[in-house]
Amino acid sequence: MTEFSMELTYLSWQELFLRVGMTMVFGLVLGLERDTKNKPIDFRAYMIVAVTTCILAILGQELYSDFASASNIVKVDLSSIVAGVMTGIGFLGAGAIIHRSDDRVVGTATGASIWAAGGIGLTIGFGFYGLGIVAFGSISLILLAGGVCRSFFSGEDDKEE
Repeated sequence: MTEFSMELTYLSWQELFLRVGMTMVFGLVLGLERDTKNKPIDFRAYMIVAVTTCILAILGQELYSDFASASNIVKVDLSSIVAGVMTGIGFLGAGAIIHRSDDRVVGTATGASIWAAGGIGLTIGFGFYGLGIVAFGSISLILLAGGVCRSFFSGEDDKEE
């Protein structure tokens, strides 16, 4: 029988909370941008996806650290974690995309941004803060400036979809 342990082998608790905290904030901001426009996925889902992917990335690092010397028994492939998680989130994002009766497809930015929130969570979870910050800034800029440009050129309010 194994003993319950709160010990981390790869990260310190401070590093864990920094990664999860950053991910929560980034997921919140991305989700609020979509939520304020009445999009199909609200900010809580963004936060849940971002934090869960962050935790899964950290779990991968902890597993790798725990079993690095036991290569004959267990093989930990961190790229499989990334691929599996991003594929799963793709299904969630696809659920936000709706084909309306007037032959318009809506929700693509929401679908893409929930998928991106997962990518940001994985990036920060693996400890690549710079990449996470650049991804967050880029996606935020795309959502905010893209909505303004879309309204300007199409004459439609982004809140209508």
